[in-house]
Amino acid sequence: MDENEKKLEVEKIVEELPILLVAHAYRKLKSGKEISSSEMKVCLDICKTYSADQIVEKAQNILDELPFDMEEE
Repeated sequence: MDENEKKLEVEKIVEELPILLVAHAYRKLKSGKEISSSEMKVCLDICKTYSADQIVEKAQNILDELPFDMEEE
């Protein structure tokens, strides 16, 4: 594989990666299975990063209200 082919392959991966990340995060959130608050935060951050502004605002509001990494005493 020459240098141009490698560059095109990397560009294709970079283009597809956000779609794959959002799809995986969406499936995980919609699965109905219990997930940790850290997993939920990562999924919401992925969706927030690669989504429209309106969705980003909603996700930010959700994240502000969730008690991530709070230890029970």
